[in-house]
Amino acid sequence: MDAPEALREFLTYVVANLIDHPQQASIAIGHNANGVLVFRVQLAQEDVKHVLGKNGMTASSIRSLLNTAAEKHGLRVSLKIGAARDLEDEETPEQEQQREEAAAADC
Repeated sequence: MDAPEALREFLTYVVANLIDHPQQASIAIGHNANGVLVFRVQLAQEDVKHVLGKNGMTASSIRSLLNTAAEKHGLRVSLKIGAARDLEDEETPEQEQQREEAAAADC
């Protein structure tokens, strides 16, 4: 199993054990323009608060664990957490990379 898939399995396990509707959760993986591996966790609206935690402490802890695991593989990671409908409007890592490449070409 390659490193991104191993990190995804880890993240899936952690998130699934925190939420009430695991069948509605999904994790997308992409890369941004800086080569950072981006994990986008999409959840049911009522599950977001469980993963974020009070004052974002649970999400911060998950990010710390994910970063530590990624460093062992020589990777840099980013974690985005939100309700599926909230993240749909957000730019994907691929779209971000295309936008940055287009901006660089304009210069």
